[in-house]
Amino acid sequence: MSKITPPFAWFGRYSLELSTALLLVVAALFRFWRLGDLPPGLYSGEAQVGLEALGLAQHGWLPALTAANDYAPLWIWLQAISVKVLGHTELALRFWPALLGIAAVIVTWFWIRDWFGPRVGWIAGFLLAVTPWSVTLSRNAMPTALIMLLVPLTLWVATRAYHRRTLGWNIALAGVITADLLAGPLGWLLAATVLILGAIRLAQRHELMKLDRPRLIGLAGLTVGFATLAYLVAVSTDALSKISQATGITQQLSTFADAFSRTLFMFNLRGDENFRHNFAAEPLLNAFVGLMFIAGVLVALSRAHERRYRIALLFLLVFLLPAMISVAGVPNAAHAVAALPIVMTLAAIGISYMLELWYATFPINSAARSTGQAVIILLLILSGFQGYAQYFRAWSGSSETYTAYNESAVAAARHVRQSQDVAEKYYIAAADELPVALYLNDGLRYTPIQPGQIAGQPLKTGVLKFVITAAARDEAAKSLSLKYPGGKLKPFVSPLSQNEIYYTYEVTK
Repeated sequence: MSKITPPFAWFGRYSLELSTALLLVVAALFRFWRLGDLPPGLYSGEAQVGLEALGLAQHGWLPALTAANDYAPLWIWLQAISVKVLGHTELALRFWPALLGIAAVIVTWFWIRDWFGPRVGWIAGFLLAVTPWSVTLSRNAMPTALIMLLVPLTLWVATRAYHRRTLGWNIALAGVITADLLAGPLGWLLAATVLILGAIRLAQRHELMKLDRPRLIGLAGLTVGFATLAYLVAVSTDALSKISQATGITQQLSTFADAFSRTLFMFNLRGDENFRHNFAAEPLLNAFVGLMFIAGVLVALSRAHERRYRIALLFLLVFLLPAMISVAGVPNAAHAVAALPIVMTLAAIGISYMLELWYATFPINSAARSTGQAVIILLLILSGFQGYAQYFRAWSGSSETYTAYNESAVAAARHVRQSQDVAEKYYIAAADELPVALYLNDGLRYTPIQPGQIAGQPLKTGVLKFVITAAARDEAAKSLSLKYPGGKLKPFVSPLSQNEIYYTYEVTK
């Protein structure tokens, strides 16, 4: 299979370069188009990442391991750079996810080309570029995009370091594993799995203790990574003691069994029901890709005597474990992100195998062979169109998506930011909505409070403006009418759903 050329052989001698460039263009379009307004807001987890990035950019240098940053300090370092350059906006938080999502597509191509050949690599890269599961997570401010890149990058660099054994590749491997260690629990799982498998393989070849100069320098670099993680663990013991609660890990066998079945079915039957990750519980793979994923698993099982297929299946099981042991919204597309490149690879193997069967049926008839390739390319194009329609039309036009991304809290925060009047401003919101305003309105003069805190605020005089989210409306309006009677509650309507999403209450006292 490694000698089979990728699609678009009619490009001639430049088919490899042009088809790879096409991957880059498609991935960029799916990740950067309308990035300023999609996703349509910020939810609390993204805002917490923004607040930590702001703190790091302003007066920090090493973020601790906390639930707010998904125990991934590397992600906060990256986000602090974009926040410093682009300001505390939604776009600043989504620049790195989109950029790393494109990098993940290209790195997956390089990795799978080494393992299974250029055709499988191209198909896997294309599926990763257009599948709504990967597109959604590549436009989200949480560190899922980092994991999506680190999985193929670690496996590709580890493969090169193992086969080439040069100083450069050993240093690169140490650097990548260090990045894994600073990327949170999924990164720890990735690093541990690669290191264990590498040690087993080296032991089988009686090379585990062969410490030549390239390997010694690589180990020295890796030691720095482990030392950094050890320091972060030492200063984050309180946060780490609550990691089970923060990640929703279950210890009940019955709950695990349910999560296990739901996770397996999320690819083809019923997917993530969280609109932050998916649209309306749609399967994470479309019908064609889902069937090819099953075919790829069966091909890998039939060829399990080959190490590359055996390792691919092992990584699939290992990387699905975080989704299986968590009860936080099962199935959860974000918890399964480490398995995403493996799933795309197995689907690509299934597609490539179907094409091989077609070629074997028509070994001489060039017209029939071209027809088979054209059908596969057409189905891939349709998969791309389905990905576009699901994300940029159905998902982006759903009122549930706007609710999931805190349309009310973001719109109210923007009102505070854009107000030019001289009134003293208050932002009144539920507890999980306050981080949105704190991030978007950092540096502005206003007072963010919860509805229950209104009564305890000192009685003010002058022109007062209270901006209230929909979730805080009832309690806030009641408290304000008692404390500052005579004010007028003015609603503001969503341009999408035409529902009232936030309010202002203005009074002069």
